Amino acid sequence: MPCVRFVQTVIAMKLSDRNARARQQRFVGRQAELELFRTTLLAKEPAFAVLHIYGPGGAGKTSLLHELARLATQQGRPTVYLDGRDVEPEPAAVKAALGSFLTAANGVLLIDTYERLAGLDGWLRGVFLPQLPAASLIVIAGRQVPTTWREDAAWADLTRIIALGNLPVEESHAYLAARGVPEPHHTAVLAFTRGHPLALSLVAELYRQGDAVAFGDTPAAYDVIRVLMERFVRDAPSSQHRKALELCAIARTTTEAMLANLFDADVAFELFQWLRQLSFIEHGPYGIFPHDLVREVLDADLHWRNPGDYAELQQAALTYLRRAAQVASGQERQRLRMDTIYINRRAPGMRDFFVWDSADTVYAEPAARADFPAIIDMVARHEGDASAAIARHWLARQPDRWLVYRTTGGELYGCMAQLALERATPEDAAIDPAVAAALAHVGASHPIQPGDTISHMRFWMARDTYQAIAVAVNVTAANCVIHWTSTPRLVWSFVTMANPELMAPHFQSIHFHRTPAAEFAIGGRHYGVFSHNWALMPVSAWQIDTR
Repeated sequence: MPCVRFVQTVIAMKLSDRNARARQQRFVGRQAELELFRTTLLAKEPAFAVLHIYGPGGAGKTSLLHELARLATQQGRPTVYLDGRDVEPEPAAVKAALGSFLTAANGVLLIDTYERLAGLDGWLRGVFLPQLPAASLIVIAGRQVPTTWREDAAWADLTRIIALGNLPVEESHAYLAARGVPEPHHTAVLAFTRGHPLALSLVAELYRQGDAVAFGDTPAAYDVIRVLMERFVRDAPSSQHRKALELCAIARTTTEAMLANLFDADVAFELFQWLRQLSFIEHGPYGIFPHDLVREVLDADLHWRNPGDYAELQQAALTYLRRAAQVASGQERQRLRMDTIYINRRAPGMRDFFVWDSADTVYAEPAARADFPAIIDMVARHEGDASAAIARHWLARQPDRWLVYRTTGGELYGCMAQLALERATPEDAAIDPAVAAALAHVGASHPIQPGDTISHMRFWMARDTYQAIAVAVNVTAANCVIHWTSTPRLVWSFVTMANPELMAPHFQSIHFHRTPAAEFAIGGRHYGVFSHNWALMPVSAWQIDTR
């Protein structure tokens, strides 16, 4: 099944669910927003159809949306919550995730992390949302000011916009009291946090763990989080708790099994339970992960403060993920390989060449014959008819070496081919100059033996963005790593790039070298090629350069 981290029909939830109950118990404040929503739910003729909530990271938008979902469910309204992080930002994927809501009478739709769907803003306003029943109520939460909704004549009168800032003093006091922070400390805490919800949550965690220090005045929210997290890490119950938290910041998601790679099973269980109950830790289907601001602060602080510990935790996570990938298959294997790439996101050759926030929105699977016409059309659109004719040839000669990329909604997103050059015939080399050049280079530098294999990654692209830095790069890289690390007796790998200068730093970091002798031209267009000789650097010694 396509990987969507969290698309939940809230009406199906029960208040006895542990996560929902914990979330409700921790929610305090936002009375003005709750009352506005409650009034709108009960109104026969609501004053608006769309409630837009915007504010910076850590302002409590997600917590508020979950509380609004609870209120809507209490009123018997069909309620659906969608996080923009969990769906590919294209119409087909959103329709697949929300299709059932189109017929929900009197329904409430809550869309979180809207900035991830910014590219669909016009389509949502102009196509999707107008199809909903007239009594629908839509709540949208994101970090950006929704200026397009203010300026759209069709929506301006139907939209209410609320800026979600820090909590007022009274609500901050109430939150701290609810979290068990003694009242004599409230004034010092508010002077330090200025009512920033995430900062208040972190302070409450410190108090809960026995740290009753008073703080000074630090106005910037990021600095507040940084100072609080530095203190939280320093005052963690043990060095093992500190390491577990730091690992959680480095890895994309953390599981109890990953922790067991560092600690014994009993300790890993205890540490996982401790992590999962922290207020700034979120839960997904593949494990737990910190709030993005907390992750950024923890990761940057450890990398600066103790590069050795950072590298040790990186290696522990990589060891676990590589072992898990060896026994996994299909989309699970792709996800695990993408997680290994994510752990190296700080490396200069990695950080600017991937889309880190939506790595699970596209997956690859073997191409079916029904996909072939669309593949040929994609190649023709981006590379011309001459390349399309070569792609058609390889689809006939090596159909088993093609993958297609699909979105979480099942729509065709892109493709790639890992051609087996050891199977290439003289006819193949005559038709595809890439093959002729690569084989000539191999023959001139290192003769291969019977049973050796040679791969050439050709025709990789996204349907709309070709080889631009987009999600297609993620899924291409993950599947290349799978191929390179699992193909028996692989001695050479080649990669074709339409814009080799753009990706040169990345390929250098993974020890693939620009290979002019293997480069070629088709239809008047030059293609760059990078290669790796596995006889000189085998998989066992191959790693990403993190310097």
